[in-house]
Amino acid sequence: MASTVLVLLPAGTPLRQPVNSAVSPYFSQNWRVFAPNILKVNRKVEIRAQWRDDNNQLVHSDWVSLTEIEEQGVTGHFAPSRVHKNAFNSSQTLLSRYNDLNEEQQERVRNTFIEATDNNEFHPIDVEDLIDDLGAGDSDVVRYLRMDYMYMRFATLYATAGFDKDIERVQWRITRERPNDFRNRFRDQEQYGDSVTTFGWRHSNVDMPEEVLDEYRKLIEGTGKEHLFRKADSDAN
Repeated sequence: MASTVLVLLPAGTPLRQPVNSAVSPYFSQNWRVFAPNILKVNRKVEIRAQWRDDNNQLVHSDWVSLTEIEEQGVTGHFAPSRVHKNAFNSSQTLLSRYNDLNEEQQERVRNTFIEATDNNEFHPIDVEDLIDDLGAGDSDVVRYLRMDYMYMRFATLYATAGFDKDIERVQWRITRERPNDFRNRFRDQEQYGDSVTTFGWRHSNVDMPEEVLDEYRKLIEGTGKEHLFRKADSDAN
């Protein structure tokens, strides 16, 4: 039978240190074990995509919240699959690497990484050219670009599975919402405004195995969020 032991000793008593030495390793409560990094900001990851219509013209969708999709698989689950926390976890890493860049570099990555060719086609800017543009020899640039490329693949997989289109470009944005402080938790007025970082369009240069796409389709269908893509598709222009 499991039981709880509560040990209360006033500060400064002769027995405090000996008792703590014996009890703490087994019975003391450390709330940081349960919340090592207290969540102070809510993050929302959204994507949108571009594809060619029947007239070979580029159209782009409205925004789709990946956070809403993945949270559906987390709510009520004690130990959800890591795939249901991909957007949340990866967005933290992406923002961390973005924040390591200087202001000029940040402005550049919020712009497109796509360029036109001589025959009026488009392709991704070569990574070596991006490094030269952002700052050759800067390890923070390389670390960010690796994460940016991963996010392009991540967004393309979701967009292809959700829209069922031949995706040509993707874009993502991250919204950070900070709740009111504890003392102001009952106030209707928001204490802090949302912070939105919108990254530029990226060319979808991804080789996607069908079995991987199937897993993303199952994830979207399993959470019942197909309507998010239908709505974003209907608003495409």
